[in-house]
Amino acid sequence: MKLSVYIVTLNEAARLPRTIKAASAVADDIVVVDSGSTDGTVEAAERLGARVIFHAWKNISSQKQFAQNQCLYDWVLSLDADEVLSPDLIAEINRIKADPVHQAYRVRIGDMFPGFKKPRRLAQKYNLVRLYDRRLSTMPDDLTHDRVRVGKNVSVGQLKGLIHHYSYLSLHQTWVKYNLYTDELVKTALVKGKKYSRVRLVTEFPRQFFIYYIVRRQIFNGLWGLVMATTLAYFRFLKIAKYFEAKQGLTFRDNTLDEFV
Repeated sequence: MKLSVYIVTLNEAARLPRTIKAASAVADDIVVVDSGSTDGTVEAAERLGARVIFHAWKNISSQKQFAQNQCLYDWVLSLDADEVLSPDLIAEINRIKADPVHQAYRVRIGDMFPGFKKPRRLAQKYNLVRLYDRRLSTMPDDLTHDRVRVGKNVSVGQLKGLIHHYSYLSLHQTWVKYNLYTDELVKTALVKGKKYSRVRLVTEFPRQFFIYYIVRRQIFNGLWGLVMATTLAYFRFLKIAKYFEAKQGLTFRDNTLDEFV
């Protein structure tokens, strides 16, 4: 089994090399789809042997779908530029390449914060299909969600090794990223006619803080868990606030969506 790894990037020169180096241990083909980096991301990817293709940004799922379709092989692995395969996962994927039992595989993804040598054991791990046969499953273009759509009757296995997620560079970078992401979510909500109640505006922050800190177990990430639970809850609130701001603005623009789509 030959394997392609695909990654989408924008100004990821600081984190991408570690991602590509680990991916190279399992990949027969690495494709990086960049949307206009100015920090040396493209040069770093090419130095490490990746094929780099420019594609103008539309949304995250569209970008990933385009990247998936540029892969040389049918078996693909989707990675973000801040995700690194652990040694255990590298060995596991290489064993699967020799004899794949399933047609898609879920992978657990654990957060890495400053000072962490590995994800905290009791903290929540995302568990997503990332390794799959694109002839049977696919990355859909659904505006914002970058989740693989598993085909009918596809057998899905579970990998034991982890992806280490180095999403945190600084609070500034985190807030810039989520600020832009909430803009995209509001655009999608407006286009799809989604509605939010005013009650959500009042209750969203405390409700989401409880969910992230307790239910999703950010509490086990110590200080950084508190920081991230607060940040994520705030941006959930901000999405609702931006929605009402946009609706108010539309009233004075003859109900057109030109500024949002």
